[in-house]
Amino acid sequence: MATRIADPPPMEVHLNACTMCGYCVPVCPAYRELGFESAAPRGKVFFMREHSRRGLGIVDRILRRDTVPGPEFSRAVFECTACGACENACMVDIPFDDLWQDVKGWMVASGLGMREHEPVLENVRETRNIYGEPQERRGAWIPPEAVQDESPEAVYWVGCVASYRRQQVARAVVKILNAAKVRYRILGGGEWCSGAPLANMGFGEYVKKELMPHNLEAVAETGAKILVTACAEDVRAFRKDYRHWGGNPPFSVLHITQYVERLVTEKRLAFTRPLPNLKVAFHDSCAQGRVTGMFDAPRNAMKFLKGLVPLEMSPSKGDAHCSGAGGGFALVFPDQARSLGSNRLQNAVELGGVALVTTCPHAEMHFEEIQKRENVPVQVLDIAEVLAAAL
Repeated sequence: MATRIADPPPMEVHLNACTMCGYCVPVCPAYRELGFESAAPRGKVFFMREHSRRGLGIVDRILRRDTVPGPEFSRAVFECTACGACENACMVDIPFDDLWQDVKGWMVASGLGMREHEPVLENVRETRNIYGEPQERRGAWIPPEAVQDESPEAVYWVGCVASYRRQQVARAVVKILNAAKVRYRILGGGEWCSGAPLANMGFGEYVKKELMPHNLEAVAETGAKILVTACAEDVRAFRKDYRHWGGNPPFSVLHITQYVERLVTEKRLAFTRPLPNLKVAFHDSCAQGRVTGMFDAPRNAMKFLKGLVPLEMSPSKGDAHCSGAGGGFALVFPDQARSLGSNRLQNAVELGGVALVTTCPHAEMHFEEIQKRENVPVQVLDIAEVLAAAL
């Protein structure tokens, strides 16, 4: 039976705005690894432009056929880590980050999504986390020293990774909040997956209709004016995706490094334990860096730590290379994802870093798996762990 192609999202303006300049091609991590321009933004835009012209495009005129999306085109669409590098490089400011989410959603609606992504969606549907772990155990990591308040000034949004796979990150954040005597609340089972990974796998409609309303209400009901998280993907969800869909949070959304800046400025927090000559290579996560524009907060937070020597990876900030962990890319293209992560780890080693530090638990897990697999002589840490070690 032929696949019924769903109506495409509104994208004519963006397709027509593209000048085919090619600036997006060399910065695309999928293109660097796979080598085919069909994986690069320009190649995808060219195909979608031909499809939108329905028989009037160059390809259709030459081949005398209608350009219709199929499995091959869909696979090219998902050759994307949702890193935002194409949007950062675009000379005509096409909002590629939103566009690729929409196009992936179009493929899913047309029955052309990636089967490797479907178990993640099912896990979240059934257990509200990406791992399929029992939802009632989402707060099982909470230590006795986590003194929660019924009238919190901040909600600590833990995220799926720190709740189930990187609990040391969650405990590090609690240590920071306790040191600053912050009145906080942890939602435990009331916290659901933010949905950022799912949206970048083409399941944005589910996130918008099911996850976003619950999560916004769960935080708002506490009365807290601040949501603080150590997960770059959750920063992205609340600050970018939810707002794009009209779900404007009635509270501030801060990464833990932003909150640390505020707490230190207010003289509520001080880092007193030296980290003698600890050289760390800092990796800008795509979700927190390019996508939400948060480059300075992690660097400013590290300046408060005595003895820490932060090293700038090359390239960094807006031009930073992707780890390969985002957008469900590693599930469909594991070898290419590992190659991207390995390159960043080698850069950290070349800089003389004893550790690679990042703000994204998803990237941390990805880097650590590669580090162990390839025996790379560098430790992988979340920035919250480094900050907590200096208290």
